[in-house]
Amino acid sequence: MKLQGNEIEKCSLTSSSSQSSSLATIKHKTTALLMLLVILLGSATAAAFLFMGISSAKKYQEDQFIRSSQNLVNKIQHAWKDYVNAATWIHGRFRNRKFGRVEFHEMYEYLVSSGLDFQAVQFAPNLTHNERAEAEAEARVFYEENYPSVDYQGFIGFNFENSTATEPRLNASFYFPVHYMEPVIGNEPAIGLDYHASGVRQRAVQFCMTEGQPSLTDRLHLVMETSEKAYGVVLMHPGIEVSTARVAWPKDIASIAIRIPDLIKRSMVGQQRRFAVFIFDYSDSSGEPLFLGAAKMTPNGNNTDSTFKSLPDITLDMIRTTSRLYLERNITAANKVWTVSVLSVDETFQPDTMFVWIGGTIIFLASLCLALWIHTHTQRLARLSEVKGEVDAERANLILKNARKATKVERELNDFLSHEVRNPVAAAMAACSFVKAAVNEKEPLTTHEARSTIRQDVAIIENSLTFVNDLLRNMLDMHRAANKQLKVTMEPTDLLHDVLEPVHSMLNQRNANFRVEVDCPNHLFVTTDRLRLKQVVLNLGRNSLKFVESGYVRLCAQVVDGMVELSIEDSGPGIPLEKHQSLFKKYQESLDSLNQGTGLGLFLCKNLVELMGGEISLDEAFASGYNDQPGTRFVVSLRQPPFNPKMITEQSNEVFGQNPHSYSNELPEQLSVLFVDDDPIIRKLFSRTVKTVAPNWSFREASNGETALRLVEMESFDLIFMDMYMASVDKQLLGTETVVALRKKGVLCRICGLSANDKESEFLEAGADVFTIKPFPCDVRIVTRELCRILNYNLGSRPWEENRDV
Repeated sequence: MKLQGNEIEKCSLTSSSSQSSSLATIKHKTTALLMLLVILLGSATAAAFLFMGISSAKKYQEDQFIRSSQNLVNKIQHAWKDYVNAATWIHGRFRNRKFGRVEFHEMYEYLVSSGLDFQAVQFAPNLTHNERAEAEAEARVFYEENYPSVDYQGFIGFNFENSTATEPRLNASFYFPVHYMEPVIGNEPAIGLDYHASGVRQRAVQFCMTEGQPSLTDRLHLVMETSEKAYGVVLMHPGIEVSTARVAWPKDIASIAIRIPDLIKRSMVGQQRRFAVFIFDYSDSSGEPLFLGAAKMTPNGNNTDSTFKSLPDITLDMIRTTSRLYLERNITAANKVWTVSVLSVDETFQPDTMFVWIGGTIIFLASLCLALWIHTHTQRLARLSEVKGEVDAERANLILKNARKATKVERELNDFLSHEVRNPVAAAMAACSFVKAAVNEKEPLTTHEARSTIRQDVAIIENSLTFVNDLLRNMLDMHRAANKQLKVTMEPTDLLHDVLEPVHSMLNQRNANFRVEVDCPNHLFVTTDRLRLKQVVLNLGRNSLKFVESGYVRLCAQVVDGMVELSIEDSGPGIPLEKHQSLFKKYQESLDSLNQGTGLGLFLCKNLVELMGGEISLDEAFASGYNDQPGTRFVVSLRQPPFNPKMITEQSNEVFGQNPHSYSNELPEQLSVLFVDDDPIIRKLFSRTVKTVAPNWSFREASNGETALRLVEMESFDLIFMDMYMASVDKQLLGTETVVALRKKGVLCRICGLSANDKESEFLEAGADVFTIKPFPCDVRIVTRELCRILNYNLGSRPWEENRDV
């Protein structure tokens, strides 16, 4: 049994009303339980929010501390490498001893200018006892002439293992004296110090000479250190073994006296967080991690104002017991292993839970408010139950109306397509049957009348299919224009030469009973989209051609009130008055009685003109001047003032000499092409069409994306045409997916996307170079132009529509 629409609606209303009353009763009985449930859920949610928020805040701060601390440790390691590089450079500069104290001082100034902080830079040559007297004499003369205040005592050192003060060096077979040192002032006690005469320094020298690698001393108080908290180390470097060396290596030693606070400070510059950094020598000869230095950096808004404070001695075990955030890393420093410990300072990395507490409080209060709202609105919900039933009924009625409206729109579209496509398709089928019968006749088609008849039938087929193709393309443009997806490119345009004359050549017909005229002054320039404007004028002109039997079709352009205005007028039968209000609507009814177009072209023209910032209208006061033929006049106001012709002439090289849409109109002689499409007929027709203009090109075909991927592994192609939708036995690859896979395989040739729909953006995003819409043109001139555009297309130029016939 089937119900009518009104009966269905009544049943729906009755059911909705009954359900509303039942629901109101249930809510009234369970209000208290619901309020309690809401409060409990709100409290649980607030507690969970607080727990997760506080935990996340703590975890975030811990992660921040670890990242910042690790970055600081890396900077300490990089700063240490700066000292090693400097020592390498010093040794390489003076390894042949072909230098003097002037050159050594210049080297020192270079190091100072680089920003490297150090106590002293030194060069200790390996001297035998026979060379001692000469070296001491040279040094004594230098210091007496340049530093009179320095009491040079010759070679000095710690002669015995437990010596605490330096004294003149006892005779030995060889020495490593600090013979060259900068700066002198401030480091006087180290002048002439034999590094091979004390345990700490001697072990470092021996490591350099035996291993040929840089070495560090244990911690020590540098000779002129002013702070009891600060320790230092001496970096000794034997240089590197070079292929051109003529003497045994290693020999001499370059050294740098480094204050640990200077090393830490260099590493902490630029830090925006507050840290305490501790460095221990984990490989000290004593066998215990030995404190080297520590400091705390407090940034004050910029690097130059940061506060740097040295910290006193502390053991590594004491630091490890701290309750603050802590990071410990080992780094390699020459022959030593240093342990770097980083601690958070004050409240730097304390989690900020204020907003978490606020959020938890808001959640709890919101649950209370919701419970209160449920309580206060229970009675109101009961009172509104009847109103809600009416609203539900109205909503159901509105749904039915919208469904009927959608059905009507779909029916109108189907009726429109059926009306517009049926006649041309029927005509094409009839003409095709006549041609088929004529071709299958046993007798050859020799008579002029038979050939003429076949030519007429072929023309009918061509015109019918062209009409259907144009209709579908207009519908595509209409959809894109209505959704603001159609792009316009505003550029200087000569209305006479760029728009009206090309349209005139396409509209003009020989032996016609009417004339196509152009009325436009020379040098009338305006900024507009010449392609879209030409499309509008051509559509309006073709509408006029359909109905004008005698008289004229006139294309005009003029300046009215300072603005450029175009008009298309004819001496046809005119448009009935009752159709004026719905003239620019799509899917018009009784299109034949309208006597103008299909009802789609005018809607498209209106959208195109509006996209260019103009306005289109019908001149209802127009009269053609012919009896019984009132005619029609459409006016396109561009709302643009004309260009000054002089300015156009002066700027012609800039505006028209650099046409971004120009490209070569010659095809290459040889080209390897792969055409990917699941329709074998389309593939064969494409090859036949292209061979008419490029007979020497080679073609390969693929029915799906998977086959194309296999072919590119075996062959190379210059150009690939890729359809969008293709079927495959194992898997369905879209054309865009195939393009992505081709690019991943390293295919660099030109790829052109194909589709009967507007899929340009999808193909270009996938990696294609250009896009064209199907079906591919058959006319030789258009095919040549389209292939040239595909081969020379620039992604920054106009979209694919510019190469279509408007």
